[in-house]
Amino acid sequence: MELPDKKYSIIYADPPWHYGSKSAVNNSTGNTIVSLQEHYKTMTLTEIKSLPVQNITTADAACFMWVTDSHLDEALAVFKAWNFKYKTIAFNWIKTTVKGNFCKNVAPWTMKSSEICLLGIKGQMTKYKQKNNIESLVIAERTKHSKKPQEVRDRIDLLFGNLPRIELFARNKTPGWDVWGNEV
Repeated sequence: MELPDKKYSIIYADPPWHYGSKSAVNNSTGNTIVSLQEHYKTMTLTEIKSLPVQNITTADAACFMWVTDSHLDEALAVFKAWNFKYKTIAFNWIKTTVKGNFCKNVAPWTMKSSEICLLGIKGQMTKYKQKNNIESLVIAERTKHSKKPQEVRDRIDLLFGNLPRIELFARNKTPGWDVWGNEV
């Protein structure tokens, strides 16, 4: 599946990171553990890095990339391959259940309740910044596996305004955004 023949100032990506033998809780039942491959097709680091994202970005561009803490090194390598320079953690999503409790995901070292969205920049994106009061902390319900809160897209819109934007690895269409991925 080829990327669009268009240029974007905002890239919003949730790469389907490969976790090896790791599993995930099936959120529809809340307790059934299934392989990540049953949720969606994952990609290797080489496959993600080889996507020609640099060909669809303007000279000044921002990339917001979701990553779990176990893939930080890989995410930084992807930024470099896509010609972005890591700047900061843009958003920290604290995941809650439908009842408002914190989700607690089993991991090798500590139980996880959050996921981060990194920000990478190329060129001079500060000149497009619309607001200085966009909060990074997002407390929102975890629903379908890997579905991200709409609130984050809304905050990106507030931060940079109506610049050309695309969501890579999208799972649904969002008004005002181009989307790309095998689930839309």
